[in-house]
Amino acid sequence: MNKLIEELIKKGMGNFMDRSRDALAWADETYLNDRRDEHELERQYENLDLTEEQRKLVNDYIACTLSSNQRYADISYMCGIKDTVSILVSLGLIKCVEADE
Repeated sequence: MNKLIEELIKKGMGNFMDRSRDALAWADETYLNDRRDEHELERQYENLDLTEEQRKLVNDYIACTLSSNQRYADISYMCGIKDTVSILVSLGLIKCVEADE
């Protein structure tokens, strides 16, 4: 089954994931409220009296956090696909896919 997931990724699964996730996210009120809060906090952060070194440290921290959260979201999405395929294979609804052991 890992071969199936690898094949899906090669065939542009990332673009499909982004479009699908974006469609749900932009319709989710909690997400939209969090984004608005994020923009307000960013504005407040930009107005802080920080040294260049302090600002670089905070910016690097934020970038690292965003990057790891995005990667975790992508991994979670792929696990959902893998779990769905596993269930469908176990129910006999999908053939020609070997289950991982």
